[in-house]
Amino acid sequence: MDHSYHDMPVSSPRTFSREQARVIPVEECGEELVPASFMPEKILAWPRFHIHGIAGAPRECFVRRSVLSRLLTAAGLLPTGYRLVVMDGWRPRAVQTIIFQRFRSELRERMPLLDDKEITTLASEFVAPPSTQPTNPSPHVTGGAVDVTVVNDSGLFLPMGTAFDETSDRAATAWYEAKLAAREQMTREEMDILSNRRLLHGVMSAAGFTNYPAEWWHFDYGDQNWAFLKRESAALYGPCEPSFRWSTS
Repeated sequence: MDHSYHDMPVSSPRTFSREQARVIPVEECGEELVPASFMPEKILAWPRFHIHGIAGAPRECFVRRSVLSRLLTAAGLLPTGYRLVVMDGWRPRAVQTIIFQRFRSELRERMPLLDDKEITTLASEFVAPPSTQPTNPSPHVTGGAVDVTVVNDSGLFLPMGTAFDETSDRAATAWYEAKLAAREQMTREEMDILSNRRLLHGVMSAAGFTNYPAEWWHFDYGDQNWAFLKRESAALYGPCEPSFRWSTS
């Protein structure tokens, strides 16, 4: 098993632009959503929004079939005993709306001098505006976006420097890389965080995912974010729903 991912600096194939990603055509491939929880020896599902009581958030982490295959590939590249933890995958539009509006409210309290347009623009840097439009779906609505982290062989989370869904500059995947490049003094803890982010980013990239650079935990395959960063002519996934009639909440 190659563990040199700890030593590979985080990099992106190009500078991300949400506006440019949104205009990439979507050619829906029809691939189904599948549960991510059926291979616990490699992947653990920990549906954070359901656990925290967000109305309508699924109890299961659903992803597209090819996304699951690539998650298993990424998990297989981790050190022995380590596992991927999927914290979120496919989201219903209603859940995306709740998360976006809650974050707008949080920003409004923190930054009362900003107007509504500025608040929405800032919120959109961390949470995609809710959309099930076939030409411009929110990434998580497609089942191609996943929020992931890693636990070690003792079942403990690897320190990543911020909490999941923290909205700070430190959440940017390459934040510690920038500190290192600037030759800033870094503590042993910060160097460990740098190494852990490199590991997660490295195995996910090797499995075919791209990373949303503002969030160390967010990775994409098949959606417009992925298509933009990979310079693909079209995205593979549009908005979708699980293929069963009962509620997913």
